[in-house]
Formats: sequence, structure tokens, C-alpha cells
Amino acid sequence: MSRFLIEKRLLVIPALIVAAVVAFLVMPAEEDPSTTGAGQPAGELVSSRDPHVPDLPFDDNPDPNRCGIPVQWGEDDRAWLNGEFEGELIQPTVLLYDSHLRQSVVASAPHGAEVQVVLFQENPVLDYYFVKIPGWQPQEGWVPAPLLSFKPVW
Repeated sequence: MSRFLIEKRLLVIPALIVAAVVAFLVMPAEEDPSTTGAGQPAGELVSSRDPHVPDLPFDDNPDPNRCGIPVQWGEDDRAWLNGEFEGELIQPTVLLYDSHLRQSVVASAPHGAEVQVVLFQENPVLDYYFVKIPGWQPQEGWVPAPLLSFKPVW
């Protein structure tokens, strides 16, 4: 066997060891189920919310890291804010949020107000829509799917 082939074979072993070490270092650590969004524990996400952000009567997304990427909405962009949930008016003034994390309220409009849907975000538990409220000073924000209707509400 030539000296070149022997030297080449000897280089393969250290290369495999280096590759294994690199693979181990770049593998993500096992996720802690009590942790959400940028390594923040779930309780910290809720406690960092603005005090004006109310609790909702339906389940929210437990892990923002598993939420979808917002996509452009289609041509049929008319919708109406719906402050009712299970037959009860829970938000006479429907709140729009900064994101699907609902850290702060950025806009609001009355139940039944017409809006324009711009984006849709599909999530594991609760989907969100990014909407614009038409007017002199258009307002915009994210609304949870149960609080949006594609038929006029009264």
C-alpha cells in the first residue's frame, strides 16, 4: 500500500471525530416544555403583558415557538370584528394586539366594525389575523380568529 493512501486513511479518523463533535455542539438542546418564546418561561410572557391585555375565554397558543409564519391574505379581504364568543358579548370594543403574543393592545374598534384582512397566521391552537380598520387614521393589529367574522355581525 502506498504511503499516500496510508496517510489519507489516517486523516479520516480525526476528521470523523471532529465532525461528531461539531454535530453534537450544533444540535439543539432538548426543549423544556415550560419554556416559550426566545427562552422565556410561559409565565414570564404573561407577566410581561401590558395590564390592559385581558384574559380570553378560549385557549391561547402555549408555545409561540411553534406558531406559524404569517402569510398574505387572499383577495376577499372584507371581515367584521366579532366581540361575541359562545353567544356572549365578551368584547363590545374588540381589541387588536401587537402580535399573536398579545403583549399590548395597539388598536380597537366596536363589535361589528368592518375591517380589511391583510395577513393570516395559522397556529397550533389559536389562529390570528392581521387586520386594518379603515378610516381617516387607519388602525391595524392582530385579532384572534374567534373574534373575527367573514359575515357581517350586528
